[in-house]
Amino acid sequence: MAVPSYQLLVIDDSKRDILLLERILGQAEDAAFSVMHVESAQAGLDALGENAFDLVLLDYYLPDMDGLKFLEEKQIRGLTAPVIMLTAFGQERLPVAAMQAGALDYFRKDEINSSLLGKAIRQAIEKSRLQAEAIADAARLQELEETVARLQQQLSEQQGH
Repeated sequence: MAVPSYQLLVIDDSKRDILLLERILGQAEDAAFSVMHVESAQAGLDALGENAFDLVLLDYYLPDMDGLKFLEEKQIRGLTAPVIMLTAFGQERLPVAAMQAGALDYFRKDEINSSLLGKAIRQAIEKSRLQAEAIADAARLQELEETVARLQQQLSEQQGH
């Protein structure tokens, strides 16, 4: 059975951390990851606007803006790829702030391994897919409700004449 393949965008200004992530992702046995990396938040936003990625691995500390500002800009631009935030330095409140800002998961870089990161990536992609399906289902339901209301109005008007 073929393993699933995912397109990832890694936004991190540390070449050492990028190489570490690529090595960790290369060790995954139950998925294949194709990785594009950029070194600034702005380059990441541009890449997201131009390419279809299954997921973004985002460093919190970037030269042009922090990860929370990136998540805000991503939302403003209507970019929908799910994000897992990574940082070399754990802060007590950052994980909660990251999740509230739209990240689907958060890890300190020194805590990740191929099993943990691979599982988190697959879960984040699945959660994002289910959220998109729920939004699409809600939109279809709204359309159906509007159609029913319109048909009921037409029927009522025909019976009244």
